[in-house]
Amino acid sequence: MLNQIRADGYRQLHTLGIYIVLLVTVIFSALITSGQSVGGIMINADDIRMNELSKSDWSILTGLKSATLSSTVLLYLYIAIFIIVIGHEFSQKTYKNTLVSGISRLQFILSKYVMILLDVFVMTFCYYLTALITGKVMNRLWGGEIGEISRNLGEMTLVIGFFISVIFSVGVILLVLSNSIVVSAVFIVLWPILIALVAMMTTWKWLKYFDFMGVAQRIALGSLKIDQVGPYIVTSLVVLIVAIVGSALIVRRKEL
Repeated sequence: MLNQIRADGYRQLHTLGIYIVLLVTVIFSALITSGQSVGGIMINADDIRMNELSKSDWSILTGLKSATLSSTVLLYLYIAIFIIVIGHEFSQKTYKNTLVSGISRLQFILSKYVMILLDVFVMTFCYYLTALITGKVMNRLWGGEIGEISRNLGEMTLVIGFFISVIFSVGVILLVLSNSIVVSAVFIVLWPILIALVAMMTTWKWLKYFDFMGVAQRIALGSLKIDQVGPYIVTSLVVLIVAIVGSALIVRRKEL
């Protein structure tokens, strides 16, 4: 499995697409931070809290919170990572060449997930680091203790990166079933929108635990504390395990 991760890592270092995604991530972060933009792709937003944030004196900490609110865009931008790491192999069915080399189906799927997770973590860290640097370049105040700001940057990188990877893991199941990048990409795009819409139209309060992108936004707006994300993490881990094991079982049933 480690050899597969190393091979994927080497291939990505020589893939132009991954650098384009990084460049767009950095530019997007710099633009929303310098332009004091508040908001992202949201269905059910807390307009009052967002108004308060947009009208406050902007600091570096405010910029990081704004970056979190806009992080829903990262899900759609990082679909390119999903395609680069695993999508292309299944659409072209070249994954069979890897499987005949001796790696198990579970190890193959797990290695792909780990690679996606690492990529998303790195990209998300660069996203927040750019927001911090942009705020500093614009001579904004820190807005809090440096330790608090560093903790905010680290926590949001981990939370957002992990939740994006969980949605991608479910997309892998559809990719394995259909061998279609389009089907899995459409699912990834629709997941947060459909979850938010159904939650608004029903009284199914349990759906909030599947609104993975909404968690980070609620943390940024102060309506959810970081120490209250336990149930969301547990739900995500269950979804992740089912997605990885399910994908491996489906691949096992496919003809080599």
